[in-house]
Amino acid sequence: MGQGVLEINDSGLRVFVGMDEVLESPGVAVIEHQQILVGTAALMRARSHPTRVNNQFWRRLSLESLKSENVRCRHHADLAYCHLHEISEHCDLPDEVMLAVPGNFTREQLALLLGIIKESPINAVGMVDAATACIGNLAPRGAHLHIELQLHQTLVSRVAVHEQAVLDIAETVNDAGTLNFLDAWARVFTDAFIMQCRFDPLYSAEAEQQLYDMMPQWVSRAMRQGEVMAELDDRTAKVSLRQLQDASTPILSRVRAMIENLGESNSVVFVSHRWAEIPGGAQLAERIHLLPHNCVAQAVAKRWGEIHSETAALRMVNALSAAPANEVAVQVNAAAEAAATHLLFGHRALAAQQPLFVFWHEDKFSVTPTPPDHPAATITSHAGKLALRVDAGTRLMLNGEEIAAPVNLSAGDRIGVADFDDVITAISVEQYGA
Repeated sequence: MGQGVLEINDSGLRVFVGMDEVLESPGVAVIEHQQILVGTAALMRARSHPTRVNNQFWRRLSLESLKSENVRCRHHADLAYCHLHEISEHCDLPDEVMLAVPGNFTREQLALLLGIIKESPINAVGMVDAATACIGNLAPRGAHLHIELQLHQTLVSRVAVHEQAVLDIAETVNDAGTLNFLDAWARVFTDAFIMQCRFDPLYSAEAEQQLYDMMPQWVSRAMRQGEVMAELDDRTAKVSLRQLQDASTPILSRVRAMIENLGESNSVVFVSHRWAEIPGGAQLAERIHLLPHNCVAQAVAKRWGEIHSETAALRMVNALSAAPANEVAVQVNAAAEAAATHLLFGHRALAAQQPLFVFWHEDKFSVTPTPPDHPAATITSHAGKLALRVDAGTRLMLNGEEIAAPVNLSAGDRIGVADFDDVITAISVEQYGA
């Protein structure tokens, strides 16, 4: 099946054939006496069998002994092998596979990974740092950051881009991963069910599993509509986007602190597609660019010859040729002097303390605080900034340029639709005391 990529990230190992993602499998295992479930099957049983779960085996990849009665589970490396073998059984692997690896893996972990790969059905022909590949394929000259969301932590990589893109440093923000966000949101939904329905979703392991299974859908709906009516066991509770943003803020603040520590004045912060699913994820930094979901596959395809190894002994590639400066065209949400506080449409200025929705219907373009059936975009306020999130499949213009990625709004920004004269203008309204 040609060439492809295996991205190692415990939030979800992903297999690409060419530019197409064919499988995503979370780094979770449920260890039973006679079998080991991994990936999605394990995730769907993780909350109902908490004492049998291991979701650390990629993060702590090693030969460290595990206490288990299952003879196939001696250490974390055994679980990683089981995971890779499961992946090979659930999709047609490419004939040649590049490994895209996070920059926080140690030399010992990389060596162990290659040993596991050698025993698996995967034909690995090269190994590259995922952040270096993505940034080198897109970024202008300078030092830039790549922000990846893992299962238990966030990985912040700084890549220096000149004639080559070179990994400079990779730092982790602990307790700032996918599971930490899920746990924070679970507290919000649990409190809502208790207060509004006198129902505790955590009363049993089975109910807790249902809660965690449904949460990604609920959060996605809240990000589109400003709120969500969550349904569980014939009970309904309302949760607002602002509540989810507030729950996410302590985690996001730690990530922002690392970004500020490692970034430079001209740094662009490249965030993985996973941040688009996090309330407030579009506001991690002032100068931000949301990467497409298949960014690593695009980057590896363009640098295949540089990464490909002619020998069976693969080396970690963390320096690649950078994209020519005259070919770089990255949409960046740049900082502005005045942050927007309101949206002006016609003669109305709408304060954005609560979510606002951009929509058009039957040639009518407008903005409203009432969630429409099919919003074109949602504007939310968080940490004193307005963020514009465009719904999938929507073609919206910002200052005359088509946008798809989430952006922060600055005073003077104009939101519109191609071939429409009406525009929505972001403005800053100053308050003066007596």
